[in-house]
Amino acid sequence: MQQFYSRYCRNPQSHDWRDWPFMAGDGAVQAADGYYRILGRIDDVINVAGHRLGTKEIESAALTVPEVAEAAVVPVADEVKGKLPEVYVSLKPGLGSSDDIASRVSEAVVDHIGPNARPRHVIIVPDMPKTRSGKIMRRVLAAVSNHQDPSDVSTLANPEVVDNIRALVK
Repeated sequence: MQQFYSRYCRNPQSHDWRDWPFMAGDGAVQAADGYYRILGRIDDVINVAGHRLGTKEIESAALTVPEVAEAAVVPVADEVKGKLPEVYVSLKPGLGSSDDIASRVSEAVVDHIGPNARPRHVIIVPDMPKTRSGKIMRRVLAAVSNHQDPSDVSTLANPEVVDNIRALVK
């Protein structure tokens, strides 16, 4: 048991919380202004043909396209590669959906990460399904992409958007 404590604790006899680090699974950085910026789950990965791709990295690549306001990546089942990333993006106000934007998002992912990260589809949505606090509900997007029931969406701030997204997914 002592060996377990020494791996995760600086001093097992200490009652100071700083000696007992806790791995929450979220990545964060402290910005110059002193605030902490939550980056997302550090264990969110998609295994594409043996390549472990971080969803945050794919989302960041999609956000380099100037028209994109928000991006969310979910894994979709694939017979050959196991899983493939599917990218959902919402555009900045006043912009309309186009194949050109979807193609540029896909190319941005390939340029920043590599060809193994190429999304199966880039789906431009009017809005993302979000909780009342503004968190994008990726589980709902993953269920829609995999043609499954997203279950209870009553807690979403905008539950009507799920039907709109379902109509967009081919």
